[in-house]
Amino acid sequence: MAVYIGLWKSKFKITQPEIPKDEASLMSHRDVIRQAKAIIDEICKISGTPGLAIGIFNPEGPPAVSFHGFRDVSQGLRPDLDTVFNIGSLCKGFTAVAVACLVADGRVSWDDRIDTHLHYLHGRDNGAFTLRDLLSHRSGLCRSDALFIGSDNRLLVTKSQGLEIFASLDPSSPPRQDFLYNNFGCHALGCVIEHVSGMGFGEFIQQRIFEPLNMSRTFTNIPPAADGNTSLAYVPYSNRQHRQVPTPRISSDTVAFAAGSIRSCVRDLVVFYSALLKGLDSGSIQLGLSSNHVVTIFEAVIPLHGSPPTLRERSYGMGWARTQLPNNINIVSGNAGLLDTWPVIGTRTNGILVLHHNGNNLGCSSTIYLLPEMDTGMIALGNALGHCDATDWAAQVLLEALLEGTIETPFTKYATMAASNGRSAMDRVQKALYEERKPSQPPSNLEQYTGVFWHKTKTFCLEITFDTSKDGENLSVKFQGLDEEKYTLHHHHYDTFVFNETFDQTVSRGQWCRPFGFYKIEFIVEGKTVTSLRWRFDDTQAEGHVFKRE
Repeated sequence: MAVYIGLWKSKFKITQPEIPKDEASLMSHRDVIRQAKAIIDEICKISGTPGLAIGIFNPEGPPAVSFHGFRDVSQGLRPDLDTVFNIGSLCKGFTAVAVACLVADGRVSWDDRIDTHLHYLHGRDNGAFTLRDLLSHRSGLCRSDALFIGSDNRLLVTKSQGLEIFASLDPSSPPRQDFLYNNFGCHALGCVIEHVSGMGFGEFIQQRIFEPLNMSRTFTNIPPAADGNTSLAYVPYSNRQHRQVPTPRISSDTVAFAAGSIRSCVRDLVVFYSALLKGLDSGSIQLGLSSNHVVTIFEAVIPLHGSPPTLRERSYGMGWARTQLPNNINIVSGNAGLLDTWPVIGTRTNGILVLHHNGNNLGCSSTIYLLPEMDTGMIALGNALGHCDATDWAAQVLLEALLEGTIETPFTKYATMAASNGRSAMDRVQKALYEERKPSQPPSNLEQYTGVFWHKTKTFCLEITFDTSKDGENLSVKFQGLDEEKYTLHHHHYDTFVFNETFDQTVSRGQWCRPFGFYKIEFIVEGKTVTSLRWRFDDTQAEGHVFKRE
């Protein structure tokens, strides 16, 4: 197996016998689309995803495409080749190419410490991480996404505050030992790109990637209001009724800009990913990259440990996951954590390497697969954060049809189980909280807990208020002091309160379902005075973060 991990210094195809590409040996891309269409339609219904746009392509010809459902449910408008979707974390692949452009220019090296380029990080522990560390998510730092994204895609901190928060992140595991996804690390990378290039992130990406590839319908900001072909964003209630939500607001001018600011369409993405496939062999003249630059992006940097364990490769490069077939593709996936048992794709006779990534945000999902040994790729773009990720399942359906010539795996069965687990997430939260609750009397004086409690960076606060109504007295928490981010607190035990809600209430807020520990706030009492609170807003934190009272 080791041959797949480190030997691809020039060409991917040297690792195993060439995969036949003639029509007699493999289904045509159009045949794959036709065979998969009904299954993908059903997966959209199961997941509560209103619309998908799909393309299968190679660098030489036009893509085979398929469009499902609606980009605008109320008006009955269907997606097409040019419909713009938010692509979420597929942005990270663009960020890796942007860094490669600076490497090619001789202005940075992959293993530069980021404090070499960002003076703000001098003397701070997190300034010691390299560009490669952050692109491969091997820093070991806590994720902390809840500090920047709130309800209905509301952003809770500014672009400048993003670097402050990155500098403050605590380690969850030792550096370079484990894969631990971190959007604030990508934010710091974006700051490096801006500092070294002397341009804004959006301007640099436009000049070095979008314009050379003629990607005219790809943006790092929300598309103009006059654009008539942009998908709306949705989240489904438990009965799969769609709730329209504000489009994701991450842009080149906001926090997490280098992690998730890009919007694009199937037509443009086929061009971009085809350039990468060609670049693996011969480099890319348009992007100014040699084949070595492109291969370096995709080389394995850190193992991915999934379930069940396997000796076949699962690893992460820089902005890309790598899975050697036959295998399940359940890591760096929008469906990760929803199932215990996963379908295995591929056989030993077609055990190629899949380069892949997923992007999820409230109201969007996306999946890309690249198969370098077949010069083929497949892209799926969706307009919902569904009960499960329809784009992930669609890509697996297409991959099996392409490799096997038929679809034998019961994908709709897997999708049904995943969607059921997605819908029941808040029930599991309630069950876990109930099971850990300890007998105790509710406090007699709720007002003792009120006040404003600050994160150590002073960029994020929890305001605890005392409210009275016809239903009695209660405490509430307002994240960042915002009325739109207000939750009722219920006594849990001792000095701990919870704010979990039902699944449909979570959808109505336009929020993610989080691990149960997220919904607990523990007040810390010294003597008879509440001095701080502990909130475990990230499940990669062992104990949670202490917010000090103002």
